[in-house]
Amino acid sequence: MPQTFVDFMNFAKKHYSEGMNLLIHCNLGESRAPSLALLFMAKGLHVISDRSYEEARKEFQLIYPEYMPGLGISTYFTDNWNELGKET
Repeated sequence: MPQTFVDFMNFAKKHYSEGMNLLIHCNLGESRAPSLALLFMAKGLHVISDRSYEEARKEFQLIYPEYMPGLGISTYFTDNWNELGKET
């Protein structure tokens, strides 16, 4: 698992558990930031499905219809979903 996702999940879990609000943003708000939000909602908060990326994506798109993940992030999440969000 790339260290970036480990670092993000550690950061998000720590600060969210301390009662802080999280702002996750990127240039267009279509792929990178929403993908991190989806990951945190599924694997960190368990408020959307974490069974598969496809299920999480479908639920997330009901909340955030503008979500249009790029091919790279979509492929990575599909191929590595079970490893993402594991405790570090």
